[in-house]
Amino acid sequence: MENNAQIVVRCSTCGVKNRVSPEKMKGTAKCGKCGTPLEMDPPGKNAGESVFFRCTACGTRNKIPLAKIDGGPKCGKCGAILETKELFLSQPLMVTDSNFDNLVLKSPLPVLLFAWAPWCPSCKTSIPIIDDYAKDAKGKIRVGKLNVDSNQALSSKYNILSVPQILIFDNGRLKQTLPGTLQKHEIMNKMAPYL
Repeated sequence: MENNAQIVVRCSTCGVKNRVSPEKMKGTAKCGKCGTPLEMDPPGKNAGESVFFRCTACGTRNKIPLAKIDGGPKCGKCGAILETKELFLSQPLMVTDSNFDNLVLKSPLPVLLFAWAPWCPSCKTSIPIIDDYAKDAKGKIRVGKLNVDSNQALSSKYNILSVPQILIFDNGRLKQTLPGTLQKHEIMNKMAPYL
């Protein structure tokens, strides 16, 4: 490894990515945001990268190192096999009245649901931002789109009176509603507590 080489390590407490130099890889590195000591994995083991994944059987949030994703990880509480294939679904997903429960409420990942309508000019300008965020958040956040005109039951249930609107779900519950257009960095800030 070159002297100026750095690795990126995600803080297990706040989720912030930190650049770590080789001299600090021996366990002395701390998160630049919250000061928590960073967990360092051996080289070739994705350098501390992990994902948080809810067990669909009991709802417990599990931390899975990326190096163990393919090894059939199990829930730390109930022992159920975690369906990690969910991490690799292409996004954003099209959410409807009929698939909402499976894609959103039973999601093992936190969900950002973008409510939009085809006639809305602000929605059309927001869609590329949502699509870009969906690519970056793959495996960490599930991103879905809900056409409110075609899915009246959900619009009524969640009181979606204006679009665009973002609804954030975690563990099957609505956590936050964000009306209006947001930029990608604003979405990232709003979703950071759920990572």
